[in-house]
Amino acid sequence: MKLARGFLFALVMSCWFSLAAAQNYPSKPVTLVVPFTPGGATDIAGRLAAQVLSESLGQSFVVENRPGAGGMIANELVARAAPDGYTIMLGSSGPSTISPSLYKSRGFDPLARLDPIILISGTPLILLVRNGLKAKSVKELLELSRAKPGELNMASSGSGSIMHLMGVYFQSDMGVKWTHVPYKGSAPALADVSGGRVDVMFDLVASSASLVKGGNLRALAISTLQRSSQLPDVPTLEELGFKGYEMDGWQALLAPKGTPPEAIRKINAALNKSLQTAEMKAKLSGIGLEPRGGTPEFLGELMRAELRRWGDAIRTSGAVAE
Repeated sequence: MKLARGFLFALVMSCWFSLAAAQNYPSKPVTLVVPFTPGGATDIAGRLAAQVLSESLGQSFVVENRPGAGGMIANELVARAAPDGYTIMLGSSGPSTISPSLYKSRGFDPLARLDPIILISGTPLILLVRNGLKAKSVKELLELSRAKPGELNMASSGSGSIMHLMGVYFQSDMGVKWTHVPYKGSAPALADVSGGRVDVMFDLVASSASLVKGGNLRALAISTLQRSSQLPDVPTLEELGFKGYEMDGWQALLAPKGTPPEAIRKINAALNKSLQTAEMKAKLSGIGLEPRGGTPEFLGELMRAELRRWGDAIRTSGAVAE
Protein backbone atom coordinates (compact mmCIF):
# COMPACT_ATOMS: atom_id res chain seq x y z
CA MET A 1 0.00 0.00 0.00
CA LYS A 2 2.81 2.39 0.91
CA LEU A 3 4.51 1.59 -2.40
CA ALA A 4 1.30 2.34 -4.32
CA ARG A 5 0.82 5.63 -2.46
CA GLY A 6 4.43 6.55 -3.17
CA PHE A 7 4.02 5.81 -6.86
CA LEU A 8 0.80 7.84 -7.01
CA PHE A 9 2.47 10.77 -5.21
CA ALA A 10 5.42 10.68 -7.62
CA LEU A 11 3.04 10.58 -10.59
CA VAL A 12 1.03 13.55 -9.30
CA MET A 13 4.19 15.56 -8.60
CA SER A 14 5.57 14.73 -12.06
CA CYS A 15 2.34 15.95 -13.68
CA TRP A 16 2.40 19.10 -11.50
CA PHE A 17 5.97 19.95 -12.45
CA SER A 18 5.19 19.31 -16.15
CA LEU A 19 2.18 21.62 -15.96
CA ALA A 20 4.18 24.30 -14.15
CA ALA A 21 6.97 24.07 -16.72
CA ALA A 22 4.47 24.43 -19.58
CA GLN A 23 2.83 27.45 -17.96
CA ASN A 24 6.24 29.11 -17.52
CA TYR A 25 7.22 28.32 -21.12
CA PRO A 26 9.64 29.40 -22.45
CA SER A 27 12.12 29.59 -19.59
CA LYS A 28 15.23 29.12 -21.76
CA PRO A 29 16.26 29.62 -25.41
CA VAL A 30 14.39 27.65 -28.08
CA THR A 31 16.00 26.13 -31.19
CA LEU A 32 14.11 26.60 -34.46
CA VAL A 33 15.42 24.15 -37.06
CA VAL A 34 15.17 25.21 -40.73
CA PRO A 35 15.56 22.42 -43.34
CA PHE A 36 17.28 24.64 -45.93
CA THR A 37 20.43 26.70 -46.29
CA PRO A 38 20.32 30.38 -45.27
CA GLY A 39 19.01 33.04 -47.63
CA GLY A 40 15.93 31.58 -49.33
CA ALA A 41 12.33 32.66 -48.75
CA THR A 42 11.66 29.71 -46.41
CA ASP A 43 14.74 30.48 -44.31
CA ILE A 44 13.75 34.16 -44.13
CA ALA A 45 10.22 33.18 -43.04
CA GLY A 46 11.77 31.11 -40.26
CA ARG A 47 13.93 34.00 -39.13
CA LEU A 48 10.95 36.37 -39.12
CA ALA A 49 9.03 33.87 -36.97
CA ALA A 50 12.00 33.52 -34.61
CA GLN A 51 12.22 37.31 -34.24
CA VAL A 52 8.50 37.62 -33.48
CA LEU A 53 8.59 34.82 -30.91
CA SER A 54 11.72 36.15 -29.22
CA GLU A 55 10.08 39.56 -28.80
CA SER A 56 6.65 38.21 -27.81
CA LEU A 57 7.65 35.41 -25.43
CA GLY A 58 10.75 36.94 -23.85
CA GLN A 59 13.26 34.22 -24.75
CA SER A 60 15.62 33.75 -27.67
CA PHE A 61 14.40 31.60 -30.57
CA VAL A 62 17.61 30.62 -32.35
CA VAL A 63 17.56 29.48 -35.99
CA GLU A 64 19.62 26.40 -36.82
CA ASN A 65 19.90 25.49 -40.52
CA ARG A 66 19.99 21.72 -41.12
CA PRO A 67 19.61 21.14 -44.88
CA GLY A 68 19.81 17.82 -46.69
CA ALA A 69 17.79 14.88 -48.08
CA GLY A 70 14.87 17.06 -49.13
CA GLY A 71 14.36 18.25 -45.56
CA MET A 72 14.32 14.73 -44.10
CA ILE A 73 17.43 15.38 -41.98
CA ALA A 74 15.63 18.23 -40.19
CA ASN A 75 12.40 16.20 -39.91
CA GLU A 76 14.17 13.31 -38.20
CA LEU A 77 16.29 15.56 -35.97
CA VAL A 78 13.27 17.39 -34.60
CA ALA A 79 11.13 14.25 -34.31
CA ARG A 80 13.82 12.69 -32.06
CA ALA A 81 14.16 15.79 -29.87
CA ALA A 82 12.63 16.01 -26.41
CA PRO A 83 8.96 17.02 -26.74
CA ASP A 84 9.30 19.94 -24.34
CA GLY A 85 8.83 22.90 -26.70
CA TYR A 86 12.51 23.80 -26.81
CA THR A 87 13.16 22.30 -30.24
CA ILE A 88 10.74 23.18 -33.05
CA MET A 89 11.09 23.35 -36.82
CA LEU A 90 10.03 25.34 -39.81
CA GLY A 91 8.13 22.85 -41.91
CA SER A 92 7.18 23.53 -45.50
CA SER A 93 5.24 21.80 -48.25
CA GLY A 94 8.34 20.05 -49.63
CA PRO A 95 9.93 18.54 -46.51
CA SER A 96 6.64 18.04 -44.69
CA THR A 97 4.31 16.58 -47.34
CA ILE A 98 6.43 15.59 -50.38
CA SER A 99 9.75 14.22 -49.09
CA PRO A 100 8.13 11.60 -46.80
CA SER A 101 6.73 9.88 -49.92
CA LEU A 102 9.86 10.42 -52.01
CA TYR A 103 12.26 9.02 -49.38
CA LYS A 104 10.30 5.82 -48.79
CA SER A 105 13.20 3.93 -47.23
CA ARG A 106 13.21 6.30 -44.25
CA GLY A 107 9.64 5.36 -43.32
CA PHE A 108 8.88 8.80 -41.87
CA ASP A 109 5.26 9.68 -41.03
CA PRO A 110 5.18 13.43 -40.26
CA LEU A 111 1.75 13.44 -38.59
CA ALA A 112 2.73 10.52 -36.34
CA ARG A 113 6.08 12.08 -35.40
CA LEU A 114 5.36 15.84 -35.33
CA ASP A 115 2.73 18.16 -33.82
CA PRO A 116 1.39 21.01 -36.00
CA ILE A 117 1.68 24.50 -34.46
CA ILE A 118 0.73 27.12 -37.06
CA LEU A 119 0.67 27.81 -40.79
CA ILE A 120 2.76 30.97 -41.23
CA SER A 121 2.76 31.83 -44.92
CA GLY A 122 2.40 30.54 -48.43
CA THR A 123 3.20 31.41 -52.00
CA PRO A 124 0.91 30.27 -54.83
CA LEU A 125 2.06 28.11 -57.69
CA ILE A 126 1.69 29.71 -61.10
CA LEU A 127 1.25 28.15 -64.53
CA LEU A 128 3.75 29.73 -66.94
CA VAL A 129 4.42 29.37 -70.67
CA ARG A 130 7.04 30.79 -72.99
CA ASN A 131 6.03 33.94 -74.84
CA GLY A 132 6.16 32.33 -78.29
CA LEU A 133 3.78 29.50 -77.45
CA LYS A 134 0.43 29.72 -79.24
CA ALA A 135 -1.53 29.53 -76.00
CA LYS A 136 -2.71 32.68 -74.27
CA SER A 137 -5.06 30.95 -71.82
CA VAL A 138 -5.33 27.67 -69.92
CA LYS A 139 -8.03 26.55 -72.34
CA GLU A 140 -5.77 27.16 -75.35
CA LEU A 141 -2.86 25.40 -73.62
CA LEU A 142 -5.02 22.33 -73.02
CA GLU A 143 -6.26 22.33 -76.61
CA LEU A 144 -2.69 22.55 -77.90
CA SER A 145 -1.53 19.82 -75.50
CA ARG A 146 -4.30 17.45 -76.55
CA ALA A 147 -3.61 18.07 -80.23
CA LYS A 148 0.09 17.29 -79.76
CA PRO A 149 0.42 14.79 -76.87
CA GLY A 150 3.96 14.63 -75.51
CA GLU A 151 5.30 17.36 -77.83
CA LEU A 152 5.22 20.19 -75.27
CA ASN A 153 8.10 20.22 -72.78
CA MET A 154 7.57 20.96 -69.08
CA ALA A 155 10.43 22.36 -67.00
CA SER A 156 10.72 21.84 -63.24
CA SER A 157 13.20 22.64 -60.49
CA GLY A 158 13.92 18.91 -60.17
CA SER A 159 12.27 15.50 -60.07
CA GLY A 160 10.03 15.21 -57.04
CA SER A 161 9.90 18.97 -56.41
CA ILE A 162 6.53 20.62 -55.77
CA MET A 163 6.79 22.22 -59.23
CA HIS A 164 7.28 18.81 -60.87
CA LEU A 165 4.49 17.17 -58.90
CA MET A 166 2.08 20.02 -59.54
CA GLY A 167 2.72 19.47 -63.25
CA VAL A 168 2.13 15.72 -62.85
CA TYR A 169 -1.12 16.35 -60.96
CA PHE A 170 -2.33 18.89 -63.55
CA GLN A 171 -1.57 16.61 -66.50
CA SER A 172 -3.33 13.67 -64.86
CA ASP A 173 -6.34 15.77 -63.91
CA MET A 174 -6.64 17.39 -67.35
CA GLY A 175 -5.83 14.31 -69.43
CA VAL A 176 -2.82 15.80 -71.20
CA LYS A 177 0.80 14.69 -71.63
CA TRP A 178 3.92 16.84 -71.44
CA THR A 179 7.57 15.75 -71.57
CA HIS A 180 9.30 16.48 -68.28
CA VAL A 181 12.63 18.33 -68.35
CA PRO A 182 14.07 18.48 -64.79
CA TYR A 183 16.62 21.13 -63.78
CA LYS A 184 18.76 21.67 -60.69
CA GLY A 185 16.68 24.50 -59.25
CA SER A 186 14.10 27.04 -60.38
CA ALA A 187 16.55 29.61 -61.75
CA PRO A 188 17.90 27.53 -64.69
CA ALA A 189 14.43 26.17 -65.43
CA LEU A 190 12.93 29.66 -65.57
CA ALA A 191 15.84 30.82 -67.73
CA ASP A 192 15.08 28.18 -70.37
CA VAL A 193 11.33 28.84 -70.35
CA SER A 194 11.84 32.61 -70.61
CA GLY A 195 14.46 31.95 -73.32
CA GLY A 196 11.94 29.98 -75.37
CA ARG A 197 13.74 26.64 -75.08
CA VAL A 198 11.04 24.96 -72.94
CA ASP A 199 7.28 25.42 -73.29
CA VAL A 200 5.61 25.30 -69.89
CA MET A 201 6.34 25.27 -66.18
CA PHE A 202 4.71 25.50 -62.76
CA ASP A 203 6.71 27.67 -60.38
CA LEU A 204 6.28 29.54 -57.11
CA VAL A 205 5.09 33.12 -57.48
CA ALA A 206 7.87 34.20 -55.11
CA SER A 207 10.58 33.27 -57.62
CA SER A 208 8.82 34.02 -60.92
CA ALA A 209 6.78 37.19 -60.35
CA SER A 210 9.56 39.53 -61.48
CA LEU A 211 9.95 37.66 -64.79
CA VAL A 212 6.21 37.84 -65.43
CA LYS A 213 6.11 41.55 -64.60
CA GLY A 214 9.09 42.11 -66.91
CA GLY A 215 7.34 40.41 -69.83
CA ASN A 216 9.78 37.49 -70.02
CA LEU A 217 7.11 34.87 -69.31
CA ARG A 218 3.37 34.56 -69.83
CA ALA A 219 1.37 33.71 -66.71
CA LEU A 220 -1.87 31.81 -67.32
CA ALA A 221 -3.24 31.00 -63.86
CA ILE A 222 -2.65 30.85 -60.09
CA SER A 223 -3.15 27.68 -58.05
CA THR A 224 -4.87 29.14 -54.97
CA LEU A 225 -8.45 30.29 -54.36
CA GLN A 226 -7.37 33.93 -54.03
CA ARG A 227 -5.29 35.87 -56.53
CA SER A 228 -1.71 36.65 -55.61
CA SER A 229 -0.95 40.13 -54.29
CA GLN A 230 2.27 39.93 -56.34
CA LEU A 231 0.37 39.33 -59.62
CA PRO A 232 -3.21 40.54 -59.06
CA ASP A 233 -4.08 40.47 -62.78
CA VAL A 234 -3.49 36.72 -63.12
CA PRO A 235 -6.70 34.70 -62.61
CA THR A 236 -6.94 31.64 -60.41
CA LEU A 237 -7.62 28.18 -61.81
CA GLU A 238 -10.77 28.19 -59.66
CA GLU A 239 -12.00 31.37 -61.40
CA LEU A 240 -11.43 29.73 -64.76
CA GLY A 241 -13.61 26.78 -63.79
CA PHE A 242 -10.90 24.27 -62.82
CA LYS A 243 -11.77 22.94 -59.36
CA GLY A 244 -9.54 21.34 -56.73
CA TYR A 245 -6.49 23.60 -57.11
CA GLU A 246 -6.12 25.18 -53.68
CA MET A 247 -2.37 24.51 -53.54
CA ASP A 248 0.68 26.54 -52.66
CA GLY A 249 4.17 26.30 -51.32
CA TRP A 250 3.76 27.00 -47.61
CA GLN A 251 5.79 27.52 -44.45
CA ALA A 252 4.69 26.41 -40.97
CA LEU A 253 5.93 25.55 -37.49
CA LEU A 254 6.01 21.97 -36.19
CA ALA A 255 7.16 20.38 -32.94
CA PRO A 256 8.08 16.87 -31.72
CA LYS A 257 5.03 14.68 -31.06
CA GLY A 258 3.81 15.11 -27.50
CA THR A 259 4.94 18.74 -27.04
CA PRO A 260 2.92 20.36 -24.21
CA PRO A 261 -0.29 21.96 -25.55
CA GLU A 262 0.42 25.14 -23.57
CA ALA A 263 3.73 25.65 -25.41
CA ILE A 264 1.99 25.11 -28.76
CA ARG A 265 -0.79 27.50 -27.74
CA LYS A 266 1.64 30.27 -26.78
CA ILE A 267 3.60 30.02 -30.04
CA ASN A 268 0.40 29.86 -32.07
CA ALA A 269 -1.13 32.89 -30.35
CA ALA A 270 2.01 35.03 -30.71
CA LEU A 271 2.36 34.35 -34.42
CA ASN A 272 -1.35 34.68 -35.20
CA LYS A 273 -1.28 38.12 -33.59
CA SER A 274 1.83 39.14 -35.55
CA LEU A 275 0.43 37.91 -38.87
CA GLN A 276 -2.41 40.43 -38.56
CA THR A 277 -0.03 43.40 -38.40
CA ALA A 278 0.83 45.59 -41.38
CA GLU A 279 4.53 45.25 -40.53
CA MET A 280 4.59 41.45 -40.73
CA LYS A 281 2.42 41.42 -43.86
CA ALA A 282 4.84 43.84 -45.54
CA LYS A 283 7.89 41.76 -44.55
CA LEU A 284 6.37 38.57 -45.94
CA SER A 285 5.14 40.30 -49.09
CA GLY A 286 8.65 41.63 -49.64
CA ILE A 287 9.91 38.07 -50.17
CA GLY A 288 6.87 36.97 -52.18
CA LEU A 289 4.96 35.26 -49.36
CA GLU A 290 1.32 35.67 -48.29
CA PRO A 291 0.47 35.65 -44.55
CA ARG A 292 -1.69 32.71 -43.41
CA GLY A 293 -2.23 31.82 -39.71
CA GLY A 294 -4.88 29.64 -38.09
CA THR A 295 -5.11 26.80 -35.60
CA PRO A 296 -2.85 23.76 -35.19
CA GLU A 297 -5.82 21.64 -36.28
CA PHE A 298 -6.10 23.58 -39.56
CA LEU A 299 -2.42 22.94 -40.31
CA GLY A 300 -2.85 19.26 -39.47
CA GLU A 301 -5.75 18.92 -41.92
CA LEU A 302 -3.75 20.73 -44.63
CA MET A 303 -0.82 18.35 -44.15
CA ARG A 304 -3.10 15.30 -44.18
CA ALA A 305 -4.71 16.38 -47.47
CA GLU A 306 -1.38 17.19 -49.12
CA LEU A 307 0.27 13.95 -48.01
CA ARG A 308 -2.49 12.12 -49.88
CA ARG A 309 -2.35 14.37 -52.95
CA TRP A 310 1.42 14.44 -53.37
CA GLY A 311 1.70 10.76 -52.50
CA ASP A 312 -0.63 9.97 -55.42
CA ALA A 313 1.33 12.32 -57.71
CA ILE A 314 4.62 10.70 -56.71
CA ARG A 315 3.26 7.23 -57.44
CA THR A 316 2.02 8.46 -60.83
CA SER A 317 5.35 10.08 -61.68
CA GLY A 318 7.50 7.20 -60.43
CA ALA A 319 9.82 9.68 -58.72
CA VAL A 320 12.01 8.21 -55.95
CA ALA A 321 14.83 9.68 -53.86
CA GLU A 322 17.27 7.91 -51.57
